[in-house]
Amino acid sequence: MNDFNLKQKIVVLVMDLMLLAELGYSIYLGVTTGGDVTLVFLKNFVPAVILTVAGSRWLIRRWQTAAAPSTDSQTLAPRT
Repeated sequence: MNDFNLKQKIVVLVMDLMLLAELGYSIYLGVTTGGDVTLVFLKNFVPAVILTVAGSRWLIRRWQTAAAPSTDSQTLAPRT
């Protein structure tokens, strides 16, 4: 994959921060609810991570810049 542009880098940064916040919040809920910590954690963390990663991937692909055409001489030569 080519270098990310500025918008894509911001999306990755925001995604990382959101994943950390979701992790902390899910751990907090798991500890404070008094129920099964693992079940509460997984019920909160997994859907949030799926949505965050899917949305981030969608934005990264949407804001992808067009690749420059190749200047490789082998690809430009006609086949015989």
